[in-house]
Amino acid sequence: MRPKLSESPLPTPQIIPRPEHQVSRKDIDVEALKVLYRLHHAGYISYLVGGGVRDLLLGKTPKDFDVVTDARPGELRKLFRNSRIIGRRFRLVQVFFKGGHIVEVSTFRRRSEFDEVEEHEEASPSRDTTYGTPAEDAQRRDLTINALFYDISNFSLVDFVGGLEDLKNGRIRVVGDPAVRYERDPVRMLRVLRHAARTGFTIDPEAWDEILRQGHLIRTCPPARVRDELLKDFRSGASQPFFRLMLASGLFYDIFPAWRSRLGPAGEVRLLDLAGRLDRLVLAARPITDSLIWAVFLSAYLEQEPHPQDFKELRDFLHEKIREALGGIEFPRQRHDEVSQMLALEERVTPYLAKNQPVPARLSRLALYAGSWLLHQIKEAPEEELLQRFEPENLPPPAAPARRHRPRRRRPRGRGRKVKEAGGGE
Repeated sequence: MRPKLSESPLPTPQIIPRPEHQVSRKDIDVEALKVLYRLHHAGYISYLVGGGVRDLLLGKTPKDFDVVTDARPGELRKLFRNSRIIGRRFRLVQVFFKGGHIVEVSTFRRRSEFDEVEEHEEASPSRDTTYGTPAEDAQRRDLTINALFYDISNFSLVDFVGGLEDLKNGRIRVVGDPAVRYERDPVRMLRVLRHAARTGFTIDPEAWDEILRQGHLIRTCPPARVRDELLKDFRSGASQPFFRLMLASGLFYDIFPAWRSRLGPAGEVRLLDLAGRLDRLVLAARPITDSLIWAVFLSAYLEQEPHPQDFKELRDFLHEKIREALGGIEFPRQRHDEVSQMLALEERVTPYLAKNQPVPARLSRLALYAGSWLLHQIKEAPEEELLQRFEPENLPPPAAPARRHRPRRRRPRGRGRKVKEAGGGE
């Protein structure tokens, strides 16, 4: 028999029956419904959770749907043969469907992976200390509006943390004490600003004040994790309001301290303008690479001083300035080289593009020319022409792949002569 999941007192949830809310199964992906129903029919608790529930309540189309249950990973793996277990300490199951659809299923947890573990629990060989109840799972989530459950058994909403009221009032509120939650995982501060930017909600005063007080803690997070979180915001279509909140809270300068003495009011305006242009392209589903995103972002920093004229010196100069601008943010070497070359090439082709003159073949044939051309359009194109410039028929053709020259095979000396002589002797 399975041990009890928790001995802690449980808060009483608010249950909203189906007639009193707008979440409908017709708005939920069929793959997610298949997972929910199979769990339910197998006798497990089966909830839709997180951003999918939030977006449905806001009248938006969710990007994906996550499921949470009391079934353990091993039980899930047996129930869904088309699945795999991922993760180490906090394992979850990915269920695969045709067409590349994936539904992630997790077991109710007692805490986030970034929360502290008590000594007696860490020493325990049992994994039962990891798993929890629906109430505990809701308590370990970051924001109240992301901690709502949709119960497939009766189509009701289950709210343990007051998320429904916060949705109604347009408020971003942290689950629990913001001071404690930020200290345990400073990335939660980014998520507060992210969801405020995407929804247009106001941030709870206590949550905002703690960002002002503890913003410096963001520097204790793994740099690669902060980089990946920021990329989510660049690709959200709401990077302009996000960076506006980042600047207002000072969290931007906690992550990028070198920008503090360089931007000034005009530089901040330029940064927000570039972010707004990226948002227009993202919302219009224009293809944008990660390197192009970082090149656009870094342009606001690099435009603040004169650059060398020689191309090699310019590339080396930009390479060093990028490292300075990113501070502790971890940047793969290949991406670093690509961004610096893209920025350098954009400077070289700008005089031709600005005068509507043909770009010399020695530049237009380079592999990164297309990216540099796109970078120039984002920076300089009139606002009303930006999307048109990114239409497929207006894009420069991709650079031809470099030809690989195979060395000529030399015929061994004398072989032909011997063969001929041998033939002649016959």
